[in-house]
Amino acid sequence: MPRQTARRRSPVVRWAAPALVLAAIAIGAWGFLGHPASQDPAVPTLASIGGPFDLVDQDGRAVTDKTYAGKTLMVMFGYTNCPDVCPTGLASMSVILDGLGADADRVQGLFITVDPARDTAAVLKDYMANFNPHIAALTGTPAQVAGAAASYKVVYRKVSADGAPLPPDAHPGEYAMEHNAAIFLMGPDGHLKSTINPFEPPTTAEGKVRHALGLPVAAN
Repeated sequence: MPRQTARRRSPVVRWAAPALVLAAIAIGAWGFLGHPASQDPAVPTLASIGGPFDLVDQDGRAVTDKTYAGKTLMVMFGYTNCPDVCPTGLASMSVILDGLGADADRVQGLFITVDPARDTAAVLKDYMANFNPHIAALTGTPAQVAGAAASYKVVYRKVSADGAPLPPDAHPGEYAMEHNAAIFLMGPDGHLKSTINPFEPPTTAEGKVRHALGLPVAAN
């Protein structure tokens, strides 16, 4: 599987370019980018995924899991310097939300950074202008981000430009983040309903969200 590289590329131009979403690259829902399978954590049980978090959104407002109570959530962890998986996942979420029409108001997308040192609220606000406004970007202190990741059983680590692991507090001039690639589809009850692969066809992904909302699902 490809490793996230430190070089930043332009984010997907709005969500009118679903070609990225249709990329024929399969990344398992629990795939840890660039991380040998032998070191992967055990796949968590469905009931264990999701939980409390205390973060800040791209407008600088303090938010918690309770801020989004009653919503169906699409939750993705990533970072703005991510070269491929993150912009593709956000584009997929945007296509899904567009396809839901008025029912998109029942859904909240969340993009939680795993790189809070670089992803300030201001950076996130600029980055998210490329995607559907129903998606909020969240950041916080390293401890707050780690707490949110722990709730979703997400693992991540800092690596050098050549892929060598770095201590979390290292501050090299250029680095990347390795992280799980799943989009978590959470019901209003806080329970995991499904996962979405950032690279799966948008019609398949939208069908999962429609099913979670109790809406008709178009036949493929």
